[in-house]
Amino acid sequence: MSRPANNFFKLEMLLLKIIDQQDCYGYQITQLISQLSNKKIEIKEGTMYPVLYRLMDNGYISDKKVLVGKRLTRVYYHIEPEGKKYLQDLYEEYLQTIDNINSIMLWEGKYDE
Repeated sequence: MSRPANNFFKLEMLLLKIIDQQDCYGYQITQLISQLSNKKIEIKEGTMYPVLYRLMDNGYISDKKVLVGKRLTRVYYHIEPEGKKYLQDLYEEYLQTIDNINSIMLWEGKYDE
């Protein structure tokens, strides 16, 4: 499983989670992440779109253009079955990383070899 390093891998997980709950358009995704994180996570659209495009290229999500009003077209993103599996893999890796960090942070200077 090939994934970008550091924050982009976390961003992938957050985007997939939002899209897993409901089909969303870009601005809506940024607003939901902001609201759900009590404004602690603010994602710029310019940061988000390359990640969404990469998720589409990998077949994890698809897009659908919807005409809103007379001229506005919104692109809604939808998670695919492979994207659901990838989200689960990312989440399990995230939980394992938290466990590993907690093990280190709770270490009290003794280690039995």
